[in-house]
Amino acid sequence: MSFFQQVHLSITNVKMYQQLSKQPLTKTLLYLFLFSNLIWFLSFFGLYQNINQGLESIKVKVVEEIPHFKFFDGRLEVSGSMPVILYKDLASIIMIDTSGNETDGLLNSYRSGVFISADKIVIKEDNGRIEHIQFASFSGISITKDHVISWLPYLDWIYPLAGVVSYIYTIISYLVNALWMSLVGLILGLILKVKATFSTLYKIGVYALTLPMIVDMFLPYLGIGLYGLIFYITAAVYVGLALFEMSKTEEVQPIL
Repeated sequence: MSFFQQVHLSITNVKMYQQLSKQPLTKTLLYLFLFSNLIWFLSFFGLYQNINQGLESIKVKVVEEIPHFKFFDGRLEVSGSMPVILYKDLASIIMIDTSGNETDGLLNSYRSGVFISADKIVIKEDNGRIEHIQFASFSGISITKDHVISWLPYLDWIYPLAGVVSYIYTIISYLVNALWMSLVGLILGLILKVKATFSTLYKIGVYALTLPMIVDMFLPYLGIGLYGLIFYITAAVYVGLALFEMSKTEEVQPIL
């Protein structure tokens, strides 16, 4: 069977799982590898769009919203009228004031926030914990807004890095989830009195994950919660149906 025939049968015909499970393990692992590549390729478009939107937003904020500044000898100098409000809502605020007219006491009116003065950063967390970072600790560093803007092109390295990380994650998660499904198959096999080798159960687990992995790509975008639970329940149902079909035949394999 070709790769796409296996994909189709894995979704539409649980009666074929017994035949699929008789294939060499190497062929099943090849299917896992090819299907992982397909899922990664399809899902990376969404990841790419999210990263692109995030990076473009950061670049716009740095270039257009962050005022010109100079950090030198442990002191921060910011151009323009003070204070500069970078973010504010009813519960949180991020503010810069290097003039000395405002103090970190302003954070008392908010559940969380960040106050940046000429010589320190004050961070207030949601739990009320307050942390002070003194600029004197970084007296050997010199940075300006122009420096930060010149570094922005390096953010584009996030694209290939995210691609590699997501690719490795997709393959490893498929391998591990197939292992979990083989353990589920072991339990269901005892219930249905189907004796099968662990290798057979692992192959069934690989094919049983076909539809869940496809659905798993789209459920988060549809705003449907509990998609992780739906993923494992769907896969377990496929494993159970495959073993049920195997229990009807006499061609069961001896257990190891």
